[in-house]
Amino acid sequence: MTLRDLIDELSKHPADQVVPMGFHNPHSHRGDYSELAFEPRSRTTVGEMLDAARSAVGTTYEGWKGGEFTMNEWTQVYLATEGYCGEGIGPVLLWYMLGKFSDDDKQDAS
Repeated sequence: MTLRDLIDELSKHPADQVVPMGFHNPHSHRGDYSELAFEPRSRTTVGEMLDAARSAVGTTYEGWKGGEFTMNEWTQVYLATEGYCGEGIGPVLLWYMLGKFSDDDKQDAS
């Protein structure tokens, strides 16, 4: 999923919607410094996640072993504690975070 896809999906939900597991703190992903990761965060809101995602567009982060990497809308996104490799954020993971994955939604994920 790209940063743009993430922002687009989060924008469809109420900013004050509380999610049991979400993310914050954008940073350069340890697996590929040119990609973006967010740290997991419990009990956050869609608005806080959206703010974190939007703040990363055009921001330059330092890679784990040096170098500067500027994120854009086409940057791939991950869920990872800073300094560690993580997993990609895709539609299914994001839907679970948002509480959107019900029996009716399963067809949309395929």
